Amino acid sequence: MTCFIWHLDKKGYFVALGIKVTRENAKDIELEIARTVGKSGEHCPAVSKEMKTWFANPKKKAALEKNLRRRFAKA
Repeated sequence: MTCFIWHLDKKGYFVALGIKVTRENAKDIELEIARTVGKSGEHCPAVSKEMKTWFANPKKKAALEKNLRRRFAKA
């Protein structure tokens, strides 16, 4: 599993969103997060740093979570 995906999954972040992280979808989740926060093509540290700023802003965090739920949550 990718670096920050593993940490978020361990903390239960994805479970709270209704997303089950697997080996098959972890990279896709990482790429979606990078795209959403404006860091497509960047390495893990840059994406993780930007993601933390999004988590600190309630509106940005809600937008990120909406995108993740739309793409990866099981109904």
